[in-house]
Amino acid sequence: MPSTTSSIREFAPGHDGRPAVLCFPHAGGCASFFRSWQGLLPGARVHAVQYPGREDRITQDHPESLTGLAQAVADEVLASGEAYSVLFGHSMGAYVAFETARLLERAGRPVPVLVVSSAAAPALRPPVPFEDTADVLRYLGRYEPLSIELLREDELMELLLEYIKADLRLVSRYDGYEGARISSRLVAVAGEDDIPEIRTRFARWSGHTSGTFTPLVLPGGHFYLRTEPPFPLISDELARSAAAAAPSAP
Repeated sequence: MPSTTSSIREFAPGHDGRPAVLCFPHAGGCASFFRSWQGLLPGARVHAVQYPGREDRITQDHPESLTGLAQAVADEVLASGEAYSVLFGHSMGAYVAFETARLLERAGRPVPVLVVSSAAAPALRPPVPFEDTADVLRYLGRYEPLSIELLREDELMELLLEYIKADLRLVSRYDGYEGARISSRLVAVAGEDDIPEIRTRFARWSGHTSGTFTPLVLPGGHFYLRTEPPFPLISDELARSAAAAAPSAP
């Protein structure tokens, strides 16, 4: 059992030679969102970040800043000695993953591949409400209308909205990214039916890496990965990373 103060949940514990992927959830999301990925990505070990205040960390305070959240994750990765092949961040998680990648690179442990999913480039992200409940629900409804209707009927709506508002506050106050670049390969993914503010701005992530950059548009909306998880993409990136790390033939 992981410590409930730790940030990372391992759905495939141990080191068995397979490469590891670290996933970062969306606003209001939990590590368990990615639990099913382990059985569907047999060639990898799937880990996910558990934000404070969620699931088994429910008694902990929400983080004060997005960069502080990333620092806690990076510190844990560095202490563990785990060498992740891919960081995958969805929506808000894209920004946390990017900041984590920056911190790891600064510490001499660059990540080979960063995948940012359903997120506009940092400077171009749309305004985010986080105080008024009606405004928050309208904002969320643009991304996934059906889920918002289900949320309104959920007995835990108040608690779920607390998670979401806390995360949206982090995104709203996120700064410090001007001129920030990593050397990792960066892949930016958007659903073809996502809101225009993301669909037309996600490719601007290209300015945040000195490495190779690939923009991809996949079928679906903001939460395309609920019905069509990007397993082929992740598998391809793991293979690419492994090939790059392999010693050259004499």
